[in-house]
Parts: sequence; C-alpha cells; structure tokens
Amino acid sequence: MRDLSGHLAAQLAADRAAPAAVGDVTLTYQGLADRVDALAGSLEGHVTAGDVVALDIRSPVLGLVASLATDRLGAAYLPLDTAAPAGRQRWVVENAAARVVVHQTGPLALEPRPVTATRPAWPLTDPGYVIYTSGTTGRPKGVHVPKRSLVERLDGLLQLPGLRRGGSILAMSPLSFDMSVVELHLPLAAGGTMVTVDPAARRDVDVFDRAVREHRPDVVQATPSFFRLMIASGWRGNPDVALWCGGEALTDELANALHERCGTLWNMYGPTEATVWASACRLAPGQPISLGTDLPGTAVELVDQRGRVLTAAGAEGEIRISGAGIADGYLDATPTETARFAHTATSRTYLTGDRARRADDGSLTFVGRLDNQVKVRGHRVELGEVESTLESHPAVTEAVVVLVDQGDPDTTHLSAAVVTRGGVRVRDLRAWLAERLPAPMLPSTFQVATALPRTSAGKLDRVMISKRLSAGERLS
Repeated sequence: MRDLSGHLAAQLAADRAAPAAVGDVTLTYQGLADRVDALAGSLEGHVTAGDVVALDIRSPVLGLVASLATDRLGAAYLPLDTAAPAGRQRWVVENAAARVVVHQTGPLALEPRPVTATRPAWPLTDPGYVIYTSGTTGRPKGVHVPKRSLVERLDGLLQLPGLRRGGSILAMSPLSFDMSVVELHLPLAAGGTMVTVDPAARRDVDVFDRAVREHRPDVVQATPSFFRLMIASGWRGNPDVALWCGGEALTDELANALHERCGTLWNMYGPTEATVWASACRLAPGQPISLGTDLPGTAVELVDQRGRVLTAAGAEGEIRISGAGIADGYLDATPTETARFAHTATSRTYLTGDRARRADDGSLTFVGRLDNQVKVRGHRVELGEVESTLESHPAVTEAVVVLVDQGDPDTTHLSAAVVTRGGVRVRDLRAWLAERLPAPMLPSTFQVATALPRTSAGKLDRVMISKRLSAGERLS
C-alpha cells in the first residue's frame, strides 16, 4: 500500500471501532477519520497540491489528523517547534512559503488560518512532510521528505525492528522532532494504536512510568538523554517493552542499564534526511554497539573523500546512505547543501557528514561528525547558527560556541565565548538568544573575552578554545 490515507481507509474497512489512540487522548479509527474529513474540508480552497501546511500543534493525535488531511489534499505538512520563539516560528513559516497554519485551539480542536505567502520556487513534488533542522549558514534549513520516502521507511520499519499487526507505540516526541513521524504513522500502517501521554512524561518519571505500565506499548522510542534521565529518576523499566534508542550515540554504560529494564533494546541510526532511521541493531548484553543492519531497501555505506566504498577492517570514513527513505533535499538550498544529495532516475543518495569505523566483523561504529554539527539531548545543533545569532547582537564582534564534555552525556553542554564592544552583560546575551533560538541551542555557560585564540593561519583555534572552556579557564 503506497498511500498514507490508504492506511486509514484499510483500517476503517477492517474495524472502524478499533482504537487509533489511547491514553491522554482516546480516539477510534472512525473518530480519527471524521476529524480528518472535517479538517480537509476546512483546508480546501486554501491549499493546492504541492503546497506546505504548517502545524502549530502540540497533540500527537491532532498532528496525525492534520498530516492526513494535508496528505489528502496533496500538500506537505510542516510541524512547527511550539517551544521556539515566535520570531523563529514566523521565519520558518515564511521560508517554507506555507499557505496555511493549522493552530491547536483546544484538546481536540483545530483552526486553520491562511497566511499571505509568495509561491515557492519549488512546487514540491510528491509532498510528504518538511522538518526544519539547524543549518550551517546561520539559519535553519527545511528538509523535504517526499511521501514515497515516508511510505518506504514505514514499510521497512514494520519489518526491522518490526511492529506487529495491531501493535502500539508511545507517542511522546514533539512534532517538530522527526522521531514523531514514526510515532504518528507507524501504528497507523500496522493497524495499531498510538499511546498518547502528557508532555510532562518527557521529564517526569512518574508520568512516563504510569503511561508505560497502564497502556503497555510495544515500543518506546527516545534519545539516550531521555532514558538516562528516567533511570536517574528511578525508572525500573518494563520487561515487555522494546526500546528504540537513537538520535545520539548510545554508550555501553547506558545500554547495560537499559538491558535490565526492557524486553529488547535497539540502537537506531539515521539523520532527518533519511526519514528518521536508516539502520537498526538489536543489542544483546555485552555486545559491542554498532549501527547494525540496514533497513529494507536502504544501504548504509562507508566512503572516502572520493566516494569510494571502504570495506577493510579498521577503515574510517563518512557514512553515505542510499536507496529507500532518502529526502528530496532542502528548501531554498545553497550549492553546498545541495551537493550532499545525489539523485538520479535510478538512485538516491545522501552524504551524512557522520564518521564511522568498520569493525573486524564488518559492522560500522559511529565515531563523530565531520563538521560543526553536534547533538544536544538528541537535537541537531549547528554551532555556526548559534554563533551567527550571537554575532547579530549589536555589542558582539565575534563569537564561538563549542560542545563541552562530549564524552559525558550527563554533563555535556554548549559553552559560548564572545568578544564585545563593552557594556553588555551575560544575562543580556542569554535573553537575546532565548528570543531567537530553541532551548537545545542555548549555551549553558558564557565567557566574555578581549580576544579569541587563533591558529598560525589566523583561524579560530577551536581545539584550544574547547580545551580551555572545558577546563573552566579564561581565554584572555
């Protein structure tokens, strides 16, 4: 079945009274269909095929309603980061040339509001969804995943790691975080159930544990940072649940702790540009952590700078993903960004910028990044975007941002150093950033310096800066 709306039609034919969602919000498949019909009717006249519809929505159930209504009209849905500053949300809506913003106005209430927008230089072909990620140019970039790639990825995930017919997944991720795509659409593809939960579950172990115990989802998907927080808060786990852990590097210590708290543990790997996940590794206790097995139809390869595949044990290179699930590219992309994608009539590839090493058994182990992109609590952060925003402050002449304590997920954080014209306080810089960037991109520590260390070539000495900031030393 190659159509998202077809998944809903199939379940309606099978059992329209079956639960599409349980938990914080309960809804049958018939109730879901009724709401999709109503919203699609409200959007008609404002949306045409190839358009983008922005979603100002917190509820995963309403996110599913809006995504299916948008799909029916041949448009792509764009989930906004509802926790981001209003100015950043407006920029994303304008950059994507969204025709409508669908606002959540109540627990199960939606209100579409048309916006004035110029037709984009695209139109999108085979529209699926758009997710904005941190960008190297100092501005976010919108990744367009076509419907074909989404359906391919859902088909693959049904097989690996696998979700049984009628299975359930805990829906806990913010819609703007691409893990939500799996939580919304995979249960529907399996004729199963989305387990909704109060957003407080993202930080409150009691709320999270109660949802898992009461509704017994087949799958809980989250970042290592989240699972680490739950364990530190006393979560004892559930022997029947499968944990899909991804978005950050999984450590041996955390894996050992999770083995004691679940039925099966999976290490998931994949960037937004490959439709959430590209590979999965079922981990046994004591087993080395690797990227595991490619999802069906997808190839995860190790390549050198010339694009040649590296197969020798010990080889280190860049991860290239091809085949099923590859995004179309970025909206309004720069030539450098476009170069990461290579699409032909017969193949689609994406260079991730991730580094990996080939083990003796042929498996791949994640090593790190090739650029200044880092992960903070599972969120992709381009350090250049944070630096660019700092340097847009009228009193800042130069800024550098580094990730501190990368080897310790419990204490890792962003640290900023700035050179100023004088007269600016750190709290003013914090406020400046908080009005423009989402929380995961905000530095925890700041240092005002008279000058920043440089290499002999005159470039910022990021290695030295990182070492000094990590040690709490003054830069100048």
